Amino acid sequence: MSCSALQGKCMEHCFPLPVKAFVKKRFPIASWLPEYNLRKLQCDMIAGLTVGLMVVPQGLAYAQLAGLPQQYGLYSAFMGCFLYCILGTSKDITLGPTAIMSLMVSAYGKPEIPNYVVALTFYTGILLLAMGLLRLGFVVNFISIPIVSGFTSAATIIIAFSQLKDLFGLQKIPRKFTQNVYYTFKNIGQTKKWDLTLGLICIMILITLRKVGRLEWVSRKDSSDSRWLKAAKKAVWLISISRNALIILIAAVVSSSLYQHGHKDIFTLPSRIKPGLPPMQAPALSFQVGNATRSTLEVFKDLGPGLAVVPLIGFLESIAIAKAFARKNRYTVDASQELIALGVANCLSSFVSSYPVTGSFSRTAVNAQSGVATPAGGIFTGAIVLLALGLLTDSFKYIPKASLAALIMSSVVTMIEYHIVPNIWKVRRIDLVPLAITFFGCFYDIEVGILVGIAVALCILLYYVVWPPITRVARGDYVLLKINGNLSYPGVEHLTNEIQEVTAADPTPPGIVIDFSVVTSIDFTVSQALLTILEEMENKRIPMFFSGVLDSVRNMMISSGIDSGIVNQGTQAVIDSINSLEIVEN
Repeated sequence: MSCSALQGKCMEHCFPLPVKAFVKKRFPIASWLPEYNLRKLQCDMIAGLTVGLMVVPQGLAYAQLAGLPQQYGLYSAFMGCFLYCILGTSKDITLGPTAIMSLMVSAYGKPEIPNYVVALTFYTGILLLAMGLLRLGFVVNFISIPIVSGFTSAATIIIAFSQLKDLFGLQKIPRKFTQNVYYTFKNIGQTKKWDLTLGLICIMILITLRKVGRLEWVSRKDSSDSRWLKAAKKAVWLISISRNALIILIAAVVSSSLYQHGHKDIFTLPSRIKPGLPPMQAPALSFQVGNATRSTLEVFKDLGPGLAVVPLIGFLESIAIAKAFARKNRYTVDASQELIALGVANCLSSFVSSYPVTGSFSRTAVNAQSGVATPAGGIFTGAIVLLALGLLTDSFKYIPKASLAALIMSSVVTMIEYHIVPNIWKVRRIDLVPLAITFFGCFYDIEVGILVGIAVALCILLYYVVWPPITRVARGDYVLLKINGNLSYPGVEHLTNEIQEVTAADPTPPGIVIDFSVVTSIDFTVSQALLTILEEMENKRIPMFFSGVLDSVRNMMISSGIDSGIVNQGTQAVIDSINSLEIVEN
């Protein structure tokens, strides 16, 4: 027996198949690591370093959006990458700070006191981990695409508008959206022209570089291309995806140069940034606020609805991205395992002063385009962030706020999902109602917009479940009522009313057929209501039959006392001709 075969036998003896399956399920790295090779390492290194060039400037900008000192954006950008490599099921996704999560932190995390934000990160991780262990990933299925679209579009506008104060160089503008709008326009006369000029130039360059990177000749691979043309395409593509880092570097160099020559007030610069790596310590769940100490329970209460909204939005954002790239690249992701990965990432990220993290669409897209082979690409991304924290923190104080605002605005502008409205209009117009309610509700209060949107969508869903549409069809002497949905006790009165309308017609039909072909189950209340209807029809001497009844439903009907002779009997001619029936009323 060969050594490898002997080793395999030993592994099977030491780790029985159920244990191995459990390990692979809960630690997906065990599935791909044994097949790891030099080629995959090369792909992961290139992709990880490329994403690292994106996440450093984005982290600085998103911390500013969250209302935190800029180093917190980098504190949030490395631990998740390392942990997802071990626990994640998507090879493409990359965890870290995002625009929407930063907005959530600004709204619910009390960023003026960073300890609240770190505690929120820890609690977010605990909740997500618990949901994953309880296999509650299906919860997000109750949030429909129109609700997600309405929230995303509203959040994009809120994020973009919140950056106008830094683009214009305005001071002391409140974060709440309505107050932000009012005071921004009220103080527009105090705009600092150099901040605005720099910001607009940065926006134009960023948009231009993004468009250049998407040109067809850049992305098209042709075997006839010369070596120099291939290198040129690669260089243009690399400059395009590194545009954030490039523009922040240029802005910082210009600002630093002017600062060293005495022009200290020409641009608005961030407050002092704490240098070096974050301390590795347990998150403070009770701490001093002013002259009082807030207990763990008081901190928990202070975070309020954020304890539910932040984890929900974080998971929704992450799983949507993971599933999108899994479909595109033909592999599957486990929603419950993604919850566990995201939960552990947030829990342990709180030990390095991180704010809540989730999957980033823009960085995941670049990760996939760069040819990442496994989740190990996150290791190199995290390494770049640690390198930046260790060596470059002192230089971050020269990055103008206007350039970071330009980066955020140019990044989120493509997130407004206006194109979905005509598509929904064509498919089912009523789905525009929860979209519109969520969209406008989020401007008042984010959790109100989301919760009311979900409630309206569920009401629409329940309407069709409780009151299934009934199609009335005439054929010869009989009237056929087709139930286009399931039938439960709240909707049986709807069926009763339809039958009474049929029997009240002049002339009275000689018979009624009820098509149960779509009904998969009935309850006791429905069975008793059908008995009452049958008794009433017998008194009126109008025969009634049931067609297309599934065996399980037929057994329930017969057990309740309905005559088996009228269930799927004497109506075959009606069923055979159902496709040619003329619909006379809906």
